[in-house]
Amino acid sequence: MGLPLAIATSFLVTLTLMPVVIRIFRSIDLLDRPDKRKIHSVSTPSLGGIAIFIGIIMALLMALPIADLATEKYLLGATALIFLLGVRDDLSSLLAQHKLVVQVFAAFLVVFLGGVKIEGFNGLFGVNNFPWLFDEIFTVFVIVVMTNAFNLIDGIDGLAGSVALIISVFLGWTAFESGLHVNSALAFAISGATLGFLLYNWYPSKVFMGDTGSMVFGFMLTVLMVKFLTTPIPPSTILSPVATSLALFVLPVYDTLRVMLIRIFTGRPPLSPDRNHIHHVLLKLGLNHGQSTVCLAGYNVIMIVFAVTFQSIGELWIMLTMTLTTIIIGALLDRKLMRRESARLAKLIPPEIRVSKSHTSV
Repeated sequence: MGLPLAIATSFLVTLTLMPVVIRIFRSIDLLDRPDKRKIHSVSTPSLGGIAIFIGIIMALLMALPIADLATEKYLLGATALIFLLGVRDDLSSLLAQHKLVVQVFAAFLVVFLGGVKIEGFNGLFGVNNFPWLFDEIFTVFVIVVMTNAFNLIDGIDGLAGSVALIISVFLGWTAFESGLHVNSALAFAISGATLGFLLYNWYPSKVFMGDTGSMVFGFMLTVLMVKFLTTPIPPSTILSPVATSLALFVLPVYDTLRVMLIRIFTGRPPLSPDRNHIHHVLLKLGLNHGQSTVCLAGYNVIMIVFAVTFQSIGELWIMLTMTLTTIIIGALLDRKLMRRESARLAKLIPPEIRVSKSHTSV
């Protein structure tokens, strides 16, 4: 009864509160306004994460006994910190270093006090167990990086919510298979809240989740992924947890590395905003928000299915295959966009100039 109750409660609470959030922030004119960096054309409320967070918390209060909630007090407290950080950032943008301090502290609570940590790589690269203290530091690093990576994919209608739904359903299922009903309730509470949010965030969006939602999603899903890595799972279910985790987060990982490299090679700060994300590429190629989201979310599902179906070939081969496939597809999309942009620019050059240039070259 607990899991269906978690899904239903988070869905209904989020669905009910979302119109309230939209109306309140429209009434006080607190909206995300279009500018040269953003791709939406209509001023839109951007604190939908408030309804998401309340939906998740209400679901957990309804579905779990107080004793079970107490075992997750550090995760819930850290998530509340991330939520407040997101609200503050959505209301008035914070400096990256200020956000980083809070994110590291929240990760510290979960790792050092909550005991959630990545202890090894399941034999990948010959690493079964990390040295003392390295596992805690590495886990804090992973949580902070993935929280921000998830925030970066929240660039078009429906994308971050769709990815959160995919990841949470998978992690909820594996936790249920392992008999970990608290972890499963956490994951499915996220699933229900995401469904309620997507009904208002699908193209054309009526509300954005903002950093309030994307950081909460990124933080909670990364912590659940760490729990997935360190949880004994029935052998018939998952044999390659490390590769499967990469498949779950393939979009945020690839997109973050991609935009960071582009910024570095073009001489710009790695954290500077731009429109070079993979979803921007799809939009420039002519897809709308909904089509781009379906393509990217579909690719996420394909990678997860691949990792689970072919897990017997080993962690390393799965990861190599996914990495090469993702890089090649991304490169092909970039090449197609460059050709299209070159053709567009060529059409802008007057015919007489093109003729004169060809004569000069001859």
